[in-house]
Amino acid sequence: MARAVLLLVGLCLAAPALALRCGAGVVSEGDSTYELLTTCGEPTLLERTERQVPYQVYDYVYGRYVTAYDSVPVEIWTYNFGPQRFVQRITIDDGRIKRIESLGYGH
Repeated sequence: MARAVLLLVGLCLAAPALALRCGAGVVSEGDSTYELLTTCGEPTLLERTERQVPYQVYDYVYGRYVTAYDSVPVEIWTYNFGPQRFVQRITIDDGRIKRIESLGYGH
C-alpha cells in the first residue's frame, strides 16, 4: 500500500502542471482569463504579445490564393506566491489558458 502511495505521489510530481490552485479555487488549461482573474487575482507580472495565424484568401486581381495573416493576442501572466511556493507562468492564447508552467521558488 505504501508503495502505491509513493508511486502515485511520484507520478503527480512528474506530470506537467495542468492546473493551478489559488486559495480554495483551481484553474486549468482551457479556462478563460475571467476564471483565472476571479480565482487567482491580478498577476505579479503581465506580458502582452501576439502571434500571427496564416490563412488563405482569394486575390481577384491576380486570380490566385494568397496568404494573409490574422493577429491573435497572447498574454503571459506570472504569479509569485512567495518563497514557500513555485512561481507560476500562465500562457493565455486568445482568451483561454493554454499552458501552466511551474518555475523556481518565489521571493
